[in-house]
Amino acid sequence: MAYALVAGLPISYGIYSGIVASLIGLFFCRGVYITFGPSNATAVMLLSSFAATGLVTESARMAALPALLLAIGLIMMCISLFKLAFLISYISRTVIIAHVTSSALLIFANQMRNLLGFEYTAGYDDPVTLVDTINATVHCIGESEPSSIAMAIVTLIVFLPLKKFAKRLPAEGLTLIIVGAICYVGCEFFGLEVERLSAVSASEWNISMPDFNAISLRETATCALAIALLGIIEAFSIGKSLASQRADRLDINQEVLALGAANVACALTSSTMSSGSMTRSTLAVNSGVRTTVFNLFTAIFTLVILLLFGNAIAYVPKSTLALIVVYTSVTLIKPRVIKLAMKSTFSDAIVFVTTFCVGVFSTLDAAIYTGIIVSILLFLKKAAKPEVVEYAIGDHGELLPSHSPKPDPNAQLSIVHVEGNMFFGASDVLQNQLRRIAAEPNLKVLILKLRNAINFDATSVMDLEELSRRMCSSNRLLLLCEVREDIMRILKSSGACNTIGMENIFVNDDDNPTISAAKAIKYAKEKLDGEIPTISIYATKEKK
Repeated sequence: MAYALVAGLPISYGIYSGIVASLIGLFFCRGVYITFGPSNATAVMLLSSFAATGLVTESARMAALPALLLAIGLIMMCISLFKLAFLISYISRTVIIAHVTSSALLIFANQMRNLLGFEYTAGYDDPVTLVDTINATVHCIGESEPSSIAMAIVTLIVFLPLKKFAKRLPAEGLTLIIVGAICYVGCEFFGLEVERLSAVSASEWNISMPDFNAISLRETATCALAIALLGIIEAFSIGKSLASQRADRLDINQEVLALGAANVACALTSSTMSSGSMTRSTLAVNSGVRTTVFNLFTAIFTLVILLLFGNAIAYVPKSTLALIVVYTSVTLIKPRVIKLAMKSTFSDAIVFVTTFCVGVFSTLDAAIYTGIIVSILLFLKKAAKPEVVEYAIGDHGELLPSHSPKPDPNAQLSIVHVEGNMFFGASDVLQNQLRRIAAEPNLKVLILKLRNAINFDATSVMDLEELSRRMCSSNRLLLLCEVREDIMRILKSSGACNTIGMENIFVNDDDNPTISAAKAIKYAKEKLDGEIPTISIYATKEKK
């Protein structure tokens, strides 16, 4: 009920979602580590998406929700079928920390009207961002209802002792029951008037059909992709953590398929979005579940409780449920984790601040997109900064790093160890370093060792061809040694072997790693008429 309230939907949508998602989990899940149902993070993402698309009334949200859930479910299922779930591991945890923090603040601010019993007045009735919500709250807080505040205080008096002294009991559920009973007595016998939740009846549960007239296709796709990514990340984090406790393996693609199927089912059954719940998943695993049949009991128990006590929900004050939501949102803010993200590296700090600020001043789907893009750009920036370090040969044949990165001006033969990325992002930096080495007046042969080169692409091939032509134009020689099979395959298929010359390429031998370089040096000596050249040795490494 709480997560439906967060999303701005009828509380019945949360109950129905718990039943439907559990049944889908029974048939589609292979593991027991992810329990499906509404969750805090995806609920607030729905709220933000509704606000961003101008869906400010409950009826408008209900009309648009089926189409949005259908799109979310189909995106998840496509990600699973094409085995793309592994891409989630490339999204920085810092992005999620910042997103969850801004989401928690939005939940807190948004629930103030339910907690204090006021409504947004004209001019402040459709806040989109956290800043807008805070502004609307400040201007409308004077309209708070004393009865809602009183019930919030009663809720606090009941909830906090239960949370502190009865940790093994479901404090949230007991609080709803106790405060609901108090509210019943106050309303029926003392004429208390307080804003309450609506009764929920299983007989009112209807089929819902997606209506793409209620929300445009472009808005649906934009919001659905961001929410789907967050839902997969949430499920992946929960499942991976709990599976590791049992030293078990998580089939993430299958779980994502099940989650997609659950959201498609929710789209057709008047339910809110389903995701993975950390609380329910942890409870299930710690209770010792072994098969997915536990989902069947979850659905049955929820349905039975709905049938027996659905009408009693009408005596639960809205401020009581809002206070529990606010408490949950506060627990999502982890100062230690935020400090860790801010202090680890400068890049992490940039990602956190950027994602958080977008989440505060814009929508949450924009925040997650921005965070992903910024983290990827910073990663590419790091990967595209190789550094040339000169090496000398020690007394026992070992390579010793020199304090000076400058090439030896008397060297006739230079050996460059290429370690790390050679993809398009590193092209300019690497080429500048190779040009500096190749520009030495006494240099006659340049040998590139490629055994530890990774991410070889078309840009890498064109760079080598350009370097080879430049060396040949000044009667000098480029040799490639320790060329792995995958790089050799690219050189052959692209035709670069013909430009560089097959006789100038020496394939790597895994059984004898040094033989390829030895052959290259021997060949270089032959080209230098057998004389012993002055040698300079370099290595390129990714900058840490």
